[in-house]
Amino acid sequence: MGLYHLSVKIIGRGSGRSAVGAAAYRAGEKLQATAHAAYQSGNKLYAEGDKITHDYTRKGGVVHSEIILPENAPIEYQDRETLWNAVERKEKRADARLAREIEVALQTEFTLEENKEILREYIQQNFVNEGMIADFAIHDNGGNLNSPAVGAASGVRNQTSESAQHHAANPHAHIMLTMREVTPDGFGNKNREWDKKEKLLNWRKNWADINNRKFEGKGLAERLDHRTLKEQGLDREPTIHMGHKAWALEKKGIRTQRGDYNREIKRRNEKRAAQRAEKERRIAEAVERINNVRNAQKNNHGRTELINQTAKHKTTPECATTKLIMREIEEHLKAKKADKIVEKMQAKREAEKTAKQMHELKENYIALEKELLALTRECGEHKQEIPQLTFLAENMDEQAKNIETLRSKATQLQAERQRLGFWDGRQKKESDKAIAQAEGNLLTAQHHFKKEFGFAPDEAPLKIKHIQEQAREKENALNEKNARISAIKESQAAIILEYHAQKLLAEIRPNSEQIFQLLEHMKKPPQTLQERLQHEQANRRLNTITNENFQKVLETLPEPQAKILIEQRNRAEEKEYTKLCEQTKAYELSYTC
Repeated sequence: MGLYHLSVKIIGRGSGRSAVGAAAYRAGEKLQATAHAAYQSGNKLYAEGDKITHDYTRKGGVVHSEIILPENAPIEYQDRETLWNAVERKEKRADARLAREIEVALQTEFTLEENKEILREYIQQNFVNEGMIADFAIHDNGGNLNSPAVGAASGVRNQTSESAQHHAANPHAHIMLTMREVTPDGFGNKNREWDKKEKLLNWRKNWADINNRKFEGKGLAERLDHRTLKEQGLDREPTIHMGHKAWALEKKGIRTQRGDYNREIKRRNEKRAAQRAEKERRIAEAVERINNVRNAQKNNHGRTELINQTAKHKTTPECATTKLIMREIEEHLKAKKADKIVEKMQAKREAEKTAKQMHELKENYIALEKELLALTRECGEHKQEIPQLTFLAENMDEQAKNIETLRSKATQLQAERQRLGFWDGRQKKESDKAIAQAEGNLLTAQHHFKKEFGFAPDEAPLKIKHIQEQAREKENALNEKNARISAIKESQAAIILEYHAQKLLAEIRPNSEQIFQLLEHMKKPPQTLQERLQHEQANRRLNTITNENFQKVLETLPEPQAKILIEQRNRAEEKEYTKLCEQTKAYELSYTC
């Protein structure tokens, strides 16, 4: 659908729109116009007087810029830097008006080239032919003019000052115009005829006319109306421009933010129309009562009816009608004020809800992180304790069996000693020596065992069994903790993904600043150094959106929101790349020097 917007502004030193600041004023050269021209065109311009460069080359979305000169203008004014420095030099006053800016909304039903043609024709007929120099630039952050919408539903649309703020996301053009008449030698006197209201009204009408001719030439039913809604006799709120992408999604049944906004405006307009119809009905009834009373008075009949009517309304019929109308107006104003209060409250509640959700996600993440650290520490302890218990049981069992062997050896020697005869004296001495040695070894082993383990070797089987049970319990606990760690990591990954989704959506919402302010107020200061480190680590993980998570978030979102996020990320990456290139260039330059 066609969108009409045209606004006129003055760029002046007295308006506070300086891009340079107090230092430039003190240097004696006023660069507001130059700075503004640099911003609109996205070029890197150099102001002569104070040797300051206004660099906006990193500004995205500028798809075309061009200067159109009158026939008698110096050819060197085709250079943007030369042109606006000449304007600055000509103006001496501290409150001088430097340029006039006209901002117009472009139609997405037309291609970029078609919008260029429309702008050139409009500028030539309305400004350049009058003697102004025009410097215009086209902004299209979303690339909407590369694939214009066609065949949209018919309708006449208008955008007044109440909805002007919504046009910024749509393609638009900035037209900067000089304020002085130009001669082959430079700028002359200011032309006050260009300041008249009649000129502005003609510019507004001509912009609608030239676009409507293009609509008609392309066989489209859209039309622009330069008049305000009030001038059109329409008591309704203006809707915003849908754009061809949102319009295509809405036709497929996919709700968009712009569609929801327009539906809400439509609902309020219908409510207003219903209230207006009810008001008209009541007024008609009051007028009918007045006419009946007047007729009764005129015919000298119905005296009783007149008294009853007066008693019923406690005043004259004319006063009753006036009071009725005033009461209707008062109720309408109260309802309108209440609607605004409700809207603000709803926006605040939505911001609070989003901030609360993000805060809870963050707190849950930190709580899981604390649990994860504790579990990791416990798992580390288990990993150390389980082999220690295993080795202890094995060592204990080994020594206990060794003692049992020594005991068996001593018992065997004693049995062999008893089988020796009376006459085997020499063998008995050797056997006694061996038995003494075996018993000594047994006693030494038993002493060492008790000293090392703290209990007698006879208790070893029960102790070993207990130690083995401890090892199995710790191993089971380790497996459980490892499973819990895996679950925590999965939960953290889900929380991070949800937080990233909330953060990305919050950044593209109109109340994003309020959301992040509320989120900041909800933060609890850490009590210990460890808590502070945990919070810092959590902030890094939650606020660092990886490409993998970005893609996962896109998969969970509706197509309109996904497209907005992709465009926003592309702009951020381009900005970061430009910054990196500048840093690299500066480093190479410093290295060369």
